[in-house]
Formats: sequence, structure tokens, C-alpha cells
Amino acid sequence: MLKVVFDTNVIVSAALYEESLPALLLSLGLEDEVRFFVSPELFNEYERVLKRPRFKLGHKAITELLEKILKKAVMVNPSKELKILKIDETDNRILECATKAKADFVITGNKRHFPLEEFKGIKIVTPREFINRIPEIK
Repeated sequence: MLKVVFDTNVIVSAALYEESLPALLLSLGLEDEVRFFVSPELFNEYERVLKRPRFKLGHKAITELLEKILKKAVMVNPSKELKILKIDETDNRILECATKAKADFVITGNKRHFPLEEFKGIKIVTPREFINRIPEIK
């Protein structure tokens, strides 16, 4: 089974647009089609960003989504702090989680923050690139 880590922007897009590609990808994780990983720091970032007033997501919707993620995601505790990504330092938490999980993919909607094609064998792709590379889940 493929192992993935979702950038926060993929989670937010999935929450905002239920018919979107990010929502489809998250559903693959929630339905055990891919194994997805989260760390405590990354989960906390999901929660912080989902609660931003500009997204207008209700408390109930946020709580239900976070509960589903906690139930299905594999929690890992990265032991190494990375300082690879410069544009948004918090994106390093995603690489730390992916490295600890030995993930196959980091899926991000913001490749500008991830100028690498891959990191330690982990491919960094957009949702579209992920779907295009994985014919069996189209």
C-alpha cells in the first residue's frame, strides 16, 4: 500500500471543496486505499489552519474531519528536526513526518514551498501529479 503525507493545504482544500481532487485523495486515506501518516505537530497545524476564520468552516465540520484523520492516519513521532525548506519553515514538519514514516509521497498543493522533486526517496507531488502517477486508483 502506498504511504503518503498530506500537506496542510490539501487537507484544507478537501474540507472546503468536497468534490475536489484533494477531497478524493483524502478519501483514499480515510477508506484505506492509501496509508497516510501524520505527526503530532502536523496534526496540530491541520487544526490551527482549519480553524482560521477566513475558511468559515464550522466547529462541527472541523471536529468531525479531525476525528476521522486521527482514527485513520498512522501517527508517527519524528526524532529529527529538519531545516531543509526555507520559504515556510513549518513545511519542514511535513518532511520530518514523511521521513519518519518512510512515505512514498508528500502531496502538496504548493510546490513553490517544496522546490525539491523528491527528498530521501520521497516524491513530492501535487494532487494531480499523484493521481496521474497512480493509474490503479483513477
